[in-house]
Amino acid sequence: MANKAAIDFGNSNTVLAEWDELNGEAKVLNVPEFSQPGSFLIPSLISYEPDGRFFVGEQTRSKASPESKLFRWMKRYISLRSPYSLRIGEKRIDARQAAGDFLNTLTAASFSGSGAHPDELVISIPVESFEHYSEWLLSEMHAPENMHVRLVDEAAAAAAGYGLSLHPGNTLLVVDFGGSTLQAVCVSVMENEDKNGRSCRVLGKAGCGLGGMTLDRWIYEEALKRLRLSEYDPMLRRCSGELLSYCEQFKMRLSEYEASAFDFFPDRSFSFTRIEADRLFREHGLFSALDTVLSEAVRSAEDRGFVPEELTAVLPVGGSCLVPSVREYIENRFSPESTVSGEPLGAAARGAAVIAGGMRIFDFIQHNYAIRYTDPTSGTYRFHTIIPKGTKYPERRITSGMRLKASYEGQNRFGIAIYELREDASKAETSSEIFFDLDGSVRVMPLTEEESRSEQLFWMNERNPLFLNSDTPGEKGVPRFEVSFGIDSNKMLTVTAVDLLSQTPVLTDHPVVQLI
Repeated sequence: MANKAAIDFGNSNTVLAEWDELNGEAKVLNVPEFSQPGSFLIPSLISYEPDGRFFVGEQTRSKASPESKLFRWMKRYISLRSPYSLRIGEKRIDARQAAGDFLNTLTAASFSGSGAHPDELVISIPVESFEHYSEWLLSEMHAPENMHVRLVDEAAAAAAGYGLSLHPGNTLLVVDFGGSTLQAVCVSVMENEDKNGRSCRVLGKAGCGLGGMTLDRWIYEEALKRLRLSEYDPMLRRCSGELLSYCEQFKMRLSEYEASAFDFFPDRSFSFTRIEADRLFREHGLFSALDTVLSEAVRSAEDRGFVPEELTAVLPVGGSCLVPSVREYIENRFSPESTVSGEPLGAAARGAAVIAGGMRIFDFIQHNYAIRYTDPTSGTYRFHTIIPKGTKYPERRITSGMRLKASYEGQNRFGIAIYELREDASKAETSSEIFFDLDGSVRVMPLTEEESRSEQLFWMNERNPLFLNSDTPGEKGVPRFEVSFGIDSNKMLTVTAVDLLSQTPVLTDHPVVQLI
């Protein structure tokens, strides 16, 4: 029997699941040594010993030596493209390698079954992740040749898992508020044409880069104010990473209790209430961001025929949905009756396993994609959209008939620079971000104009440029190639190019980059 597996890689915790083909259900896995005792949650931690050995998940708490160096927040580091790394002996280990070691260790230990790896592995990723994140995932997973690795949206994965308990025609809104992102996706449940099983069609989705770690940062900044500490204080720099981690645990504590002592520094402790935390979140724009993301997802679904009154259920998933005021906001935005109580931390992994087991997700492209060109009048860069947001796939020809002209006499290499353009749906305060110094200490720093712009504009094929080569030099201003763009079933952007001089194809459905 074929093995089907899934991973939901989180900033704080990771969840593994598998598809039980015999019983037709998805199961989250409690992995001995790696999972928290009595839980399927695997802490997203890896510690390196001086001799290069490493321990993963719960092992970092039970087996790591005092001399080991701990790597946490790997997903966040990768998303920010942070240069932070740990020195282990003569080597430096960055977040990409640490996360690769972490994930490959888990898959090797957990999905071996009777000695064989699964033939399909589905990994959930945020709706608002950039191409560099999915590219890293696909390159880091050391999959055997016979194992197919697939990426799916986290919120869509959660919807797929829950869709098994819905009837065809029902519509579900998933609100996925995890450690790194806030996402919402509206899906309808359909019966397959052959009457064998069900599928989910994505009607609308939206997301932003506000996540649980953003809430932790707000608490961190508030704590520094109350403690009258500067982030440049040498004492604070030595423990800032631990303090940020404490803020995460403190946020979770306020989800259980109305008030708690903030006693990271026992001699400077102060009381902090849930009401004060909610006020802090509101001032920073959390609930405005929630409203914007939910409204955009519903509005996008309405463009595809969805009627809000026909919504069957709302499913909050992700650890940040455990914050009482977040849950209350979602219930008030829709209704307490439609808001389902489930297992918010395992939903995405379970749904990804359902997809591995055969449930189909009919989706569309979330961002706009464009090619860069030089304005002949001003000499500045401009962008021409080739794949508009909302495009369904697969589709062999979406943009066709575009012609590339030589920009100078004798040009024989014509580059195609592909960019991802996105608008952050969040209205929350985003003028600053958490950064990690090379020593691992935390800083909250304002984003420069260039950094803010880079969050909305990403050169997708910068490291793997695409060139069309011509044996016959081109003439300035004269069309030399005609190109068309499409998307295949694996969400890969493809390009077809024809040499206009010889009327011969240069590329045919050539895969270029993975789209989101």
